[in-house]
Amino acid sequence: MPGRWVRFHGLPGSKRYPDDESEYREVLTRHNTILRDLAGPGSKVVLLTTGYSESPEPSGRPPELVDLDGDATPWRTLAMHAINGEDDPSYWHVYAGVREWRRGGLDTIFRLVADDVISNVMIVSPRCRWLLHPYDGGMDVIAGSPGACRRLKRKYAPWLSSRPDGL
Repeated sequence: MPGRWVRFHGLPGSKRYPDDESEYREVLTRHNTILRDLAGPGSKVVLLTTGYSESPEPSGRPPELVDLDGDATPWRTLAMHAINGEDDPSYWHVYAGVREWRRGGLDTIFRLVADDVISNVMIVSPRCRWLLHPYDGGMDVIAGSPGACRRLKRKYAPWLSSRPDGL
């Protein structure tokens, strides 16, 4: 995956949280613009969302996600306590839902992520060629190839971090 990752900030100056509607519009514009370049209008995308519980049985999705992505089905469960070396059992449940992407179609989810209401959301191509992971402050992208990543970096250079490591 070297050469395929890039981080774009959601707001100018690496500002983390939007304060007003004009800043929310900027965050949504940036997310939709990158997603348009990755998926293209009318393309199918897979929305991955998560929930947590103390049981290996899928449960614990935030109510906001149930309302927005009710058709999602359990895809994978990860035993986080085994990964983190914790004694108390905890599980991360990943849900997948396929949808046709259109500009603005994920705006409610992008806003909830920008406000840090929900997290651990990913949008991927059905063939897993690329991934967009929004977070409060921007988005991480794993492009389909190093060349595609370079093109995104050139095209949206003002949205990149000024840090040498790209964070």
